[in-house]
Amino acid sequence: APRRVTFPPYVLMMDEQTALVLAVQLTALCCIAGSLLLYLLCKAKRGPWTTASDEAEVGTGRSVLVTCVQNELGLQLALRLVGLGFRVFGGVQDGNLECDAAKIIRAKMKAVEAAVGQQQGAIILIPLDVTREDSLHEGVDLIRRHLPAGQNGLWAVINTAGVAVKGRLESQESSQWDSMFKINVVGTLRAARALVPLLRVTQGRLVTLGLSSECQKGATGVVAYAAARHAVLGASSALANELAHLGVSVVVINTGNITAEQIYRGIKVKVESIKGAEAIPCDAYLNYNVNRLPDYALKAIE
Repeated sequence: APRRVTFPPYVLMMDEQTALVLAVQLTALCCIAGSLLLYLLCKAKRGPWTTASDEAEVGTGRSVLVTCVQNELGLQLALRLVGLGFRVFGGVQDGNLECDAAKIIRAKMKAVEAAVGQQQGAIILIPLDVTREDSLHEGVDLIRRHLPAGQNGLWAVINTAGVAVKGRLESQESSQWDSMFKINVVGTLRAARALVPLLRVTQGRLVTLGLSSECQKGATGVVAYAAARHAVLGASSALANELAHLGVSVVVINTGNITAEQIYRGIKVKVESIKGAEAIPCDAYLNYNVNRLPDYALKAIE
């Protein structure tokens, strides 16, 4: 007669447990695969300004103010922040919302919207002159009216308004000194006074520009400009202590080897000769190069 082998009951029980464990593991693997697929789909929809550092979705709809977008730093920073998902209020010093900087912003935002079907963030241009009290008050009112539902303040104010006039002290006009101190120093103080209420409610941060290498090393032709930047640095340090109990931070960014000309260079689209007449090519605003400042300078502000 054939030999009959009987398995103990605990062996059959072990097989059922193994099947259960395998089922759980397969379910977990399916969940991981699904999550990875969702991540890849979301990443594919990101705009062209999104970088690897954006994975944390830095902006997430928070509102910031860039006080002037009509210079190289202000324009590049505004576009960088909107690409990170911020709602950016961009100041236009002369109130001309048809200036070259405004046209560049609209062209690039429209291109992004057409490419991905939606915008990462938004840029709202407002007239804003940091040297005028009335302009600052009107700017604050405009910001309050355009804040999204549920927001009652700004996450950050970044003061990019400024001017640099270089030259030997003995050859400069007093009016040039007055202009640098009026915009760089007094403008910074006026902007802080008007905008701190929007930062207090969010415990936000006020970002100002500090010293460049040429100011620190005493380069020729920067005496008056260096004096203005040192004044901003000292005022920012004192203001940080004054606002600390409110939870408002004051951040000073030293610009290193980036020259004042690079920072405050005005935005001007090149006019070309088309069929014998001077005109601006239709794609000139879209293709305007705003990547003139290095990434490390922008990341420090972010």
